Amino acid sequence: MTFTGDERAQSVQVGAVLLFGVLIIAFSSYQAFAVPEQNREVEFNHNQQVQTHLQDLRNAIVSVPGQPSQQAVSVQLGTRYPSRLVATNPGPPSGLLYTDGTTNESQNLTIRNAEAINPETADYWDGTAPRHYNTGAIAYKPEYNVYGEAPETVYEHSVVYNQFREGNITLSEQAMVDGRDITLVALNGSMSRSASDSVTVDVRPTSQSSRTVRVTNATETSNVSVSFLSRLPAEEWRVLLEDEIDPSPGNKSNDRYIANVIEAEGPGSLYNVTVVFERGATYRLKMAKAGVGTRVASESDAYLTTVGSENVTVAKGDDEEIVLEVRDAYNNPVSDVEVNGSVDGSNAGSLTTDTESSDSDGRVRFVYETSQSTTTGTATVQFSLDEINGSFDGESPEDVSVPVTVTEANPGSGGGSGNTGLIYNEDAIALNSNGNTDGGVDGGVQFSVTNELGEEITITTVAIDPVNDDIIRLSDTFSNDRDPAPQENEVYIQADTNGYTDFGGGTDVPRTVDVDSDGSLNGPNPVLSDTSTATFHLFEFIQDTLFGSSEIDMTGESVTITVTYELSSGGTDSKMFTVTPGGANTNEQPNADFTITSDGSESNGKWDFDASPSSDPQGDIVTYEWDFDEDGIFETTGQTVEKKRVDSGTVVALRVVDSEGNADTVRKEVP
Repeated sequence: MTFTGDERAQSVQVGAVLLFGVLIIAFSSYQAFAVPEQNREVEFNHNQQVQTHLQDLRNAIVSVPGQPSQQAVSVQLGTRYPSRLVATNPGPPSGLLYTDGTTNESQNLTIRNAEAINPETADYWDGTAPRHYNTGAIAYKPEYNVYGEAPETVYEHSVVYNQFREGNITLSEQAMVDGRDITLVALNGSMSRSASDSVTVDVRPTSQSSRTVRVTNATETSNVSVSFLSRLPAEEWRVLLEDEIDPSPGNKSNDRYIANVIEAEGPGSLYNVTVVFERGATYRLKMAKAGVGTRVASESDAYLTTVGSENVTVAKGDDEEIVLEVRDAYNNPVSDVEVNGSVDGSNAGSLTTDTESSDSDGRVRFVYETSQSTTTGTATVQFSLDEINGSFDGESPEDVSVPVTVTEANPGSGGGSGNTGLIYNEDAIALNSNGNTDGGVDGGVQFSVTNELGEEITITTVAIDPVNDDIIRLSDTFSNDRDPAPQENEVYIQADTNGYTDFGGGTDVPRTVDVDSDGSLNGPNPVLSDTSTATFHLFEFIQDTLFGSSEIDMTGESVTITVTYELSSGGTDSKMFTVTPGGANTNEQPNADFTITSDGSESNGKWDFDASPSSDPQGDIVTYEWDFDEDGIFETTGQTVEKKRVDSGTVVALRVVDSEGNADTVRKEVP
């Protein structure tokens, strides 16, 4: 057998070469076309993810007002391609996250023609000097290998948008203007991070609070305005602000207050955009400063203002607390700042201390005290961030003048402090139905008041409002066939003339008890002569539980009491106070305070009530409750109540409660 002339192996070799060539071409095509397309999809998906991260970053920044804690946001700057057995990938794509203009003092947000409604705050917000605040943008610039038309994603002035070569696409709504609310958050600091992995951006509240300052146009011919530099032209800001622009300028019934959005040439590629607000409206201005990266500038004190102490009236022999607040240029509190105080004039009363330092809420509290020899009339109390000397100017931002009206001893102040009025003796105890603390549930409360009004009074009603909402009833354990006595009726008041009310089967609380007419068994209205003491017995408090109702141990439980009385000289008054048998719980007592403001001629009898001046040593007030109808029962909740129709002369009460159930109350008359 011979193989001479056999050429079959050549066919095999040729076929192998052809097959190898086909594989090379296929691989090359895959490497040249399929791999880039797949990588482009990876880069596109990553870009969508980064846009979501920038919106998370935006949410952290715009939430800085009222957010005392630092917030961390993770941004994935780059991505990685899937591993491939035969094809090769380029290096992993990365991105650059950077701030722009946030440390450039010439790049500002500017507020013009804004004058504060509060006269002391108006020393700083006087409407004449423009207020400048450095701010800028934070942007993500991708560095992809394939997805070359990817946008740069930018955050500025509460808006996130994609910036393409051909134009812009917004990803979020604006949060600067909502009706008459203007919220401005300046961005400060320096950051430039380029990587293919993730970075964490810490958003630090450099200046923040939930406080608003009410401002309006300084003159009849000026408009409150806000100007800022932006990569977006005014045309696109008009679209973002479309729901806030008034199509009929001057028509305040449509809740739109932007008169115009205009544009001027800015530096480089930036536009100088100005939002112009309508005249004659009062705006709620809220400001904050968010810091990112390094070189974040801290804020110092800018001005001193009053908090609910614009005008003070005190009777001779009494004292009154005057509360001020140290604020920075963003209207937010500054702690640990020394404030000096002094009374101008002789025999005009005095301050218990000449110097106080601001607390964590920026508050400083001075006590103005008088004696029986203090001259009646108006005294001026001066406060300053500087030394008080011949250069004191009550109209400068650093100085505050508080007029104090000193009157003759005022009987029936109805809830003031000092040694006149109907005085609660801070002696509440919890007792059982036997009138002691030995055995059983101490479900009753006993306390006393002393008449320091200078005349005889007759107690007519007692409002009872427990702080604990689980306390639902007041019911004694004795039948009505027994003679009335302390601990044996729901309400028993020992005075010069005793009074009592028994409801038979008990009564729901909170409620106001008319001593001589409510219930099924009544005594006369209690009479209390001058300087004498009345002892109240409330028996017994019942709580609602998962297993029905039962007596509750009232030790440490707070109950707000409002005693209404008639004066022998004529007229009616009342005293509100909170009793806590056994004293306050673990925490110290909170301090209730609030302000009453309106929009002037626009208010139409409606008022805004703001309890933010309230404070607590531990900073943990959890409940704000309001009584708007003088019945001693707190029906409305919330730190602020806006546009509430309340008649002038009505005495409004606020109760604040901390996390331990400790409570404090304060009452003020609507102007």
